Amino acid sequence: MVDRWVAPKVGRVKGYTLRELAYGELRAALLSGRFAPGEAITVRELAEMMQLGFMPVREGVQQLASQGALEFLPNRSVRVPVYTLEEVRKIYEARILIECYAVEQAAKYITPEQVAALNEGLQEMFTRPADTEARDKLKANYDFHFQIYEACGSSYIVEMIERLWLRIGPLHISVFNSAPADREDFLAVQPQHVELVNALRAHDAVHAKEIMLSLLEKSLAWYERHAANLLAA
Repeated sequence: MVDRWVAPKVGRVKGYTLRELAYGELRAALLSGRFAPGEAITVRELAEMMQLGFMPVREGVQQLASQGALEFLPNRSVRVPVYTLEEVRKIYEARILIECYAVEQAAKYITPEQVAALNEGLQEMFTRPADTEARDKLKANYDFHFQIYEACGSSYIVEMIERLWLRIGPLHISVFNSAPADREDFLAVQPQHVELVNALRAHDAVHAKEIMLSLLEKSLAWYERHAANLLAA
């Protein structure tokens, strides 16, 4: 297992501490679907895979555990939490409140350059070959949405949204492990994403918020239909 890499490298950036590097790479691993809910691994294995020392990796894990993205087990390993349907509903409730507000604000302040970047993101999300790895699709989805959230102009809001994504992000990998028809049902949202970019370009905050609400409700409804196979009892 230790020969499996966990995330796209954040890079050995000058000035970053080893703990910051460990945290950044683990965070990217969770957001890109490298670890599924319930998957367990020891800190030592993580350190070997990441080619970092035990202590900075443990500190990165502790930081993510404090955010609810990981949890320690009695045998000194860590795992991605497994949520109940009710917990997933609570996470989506928070997502709807914060992400819809962020999109509403982004519509007021977004620049033509940011809209152009979103159009490039749409191409990245929806024109990838069918056999593109799930984690690459998830990363493209993450990049697209967070370009919008960052356009709202509040780093505090972006930070809150990211904490929610760290909790729900690993669950998205289950979409790609589902039956083809179920997977296509979840991913059939290209028209809404195009409509969202058009609303942002027009600075139509009300419509942009409505589209984001629809996307989140559709996502939650998918998990509700498949809860028996994906979530804790």
